[in-house]
Amino acid sequence: MQQNESFPLDAVPPRVRRALLREFQGRWPTVQEVSQISDRQWLATPDIGPSTLETIHSLLRPQHCQREGSSPEMTDAELLNRLESIQEELKRIRSNLEERIGASSRKGRKTGVSTETSSQV
Repeated sequence: MQQNESFPLDAVPPRVRRALLREFQGRWPTVQEVSQISDRQWLATPDIGPSTLETIHSLLRPQHCQREGSSPEMTDAELLNRLESIQEELKRIRSNLEERIGASSRKGRKTGVSTETSSQV
């Protein structure tokens, strides 16, 4: 992919497409423009998380570097950064699930308590 080509917005989910367009004030960015934004800045952008950032990176990588049926070669440092990002995302997901499960079980207990009390009366 050439640096002056338009970034393939059609290859990303609509939520990500909107975030990219918002970042570039509604204008379709080039590959070079997208690649010039740091990972830290992308991660500070609403709707851009570690997995979305990885999608952006995969679209920016030259296709000839990707082997058919396997992941592109990454340095050890890149792999460690990716692992840390995935672990952080997993922690956020786990925390959200625990909050939802806790809220629904508390709600269930409240419902159960009121039902038991009313049946005893």
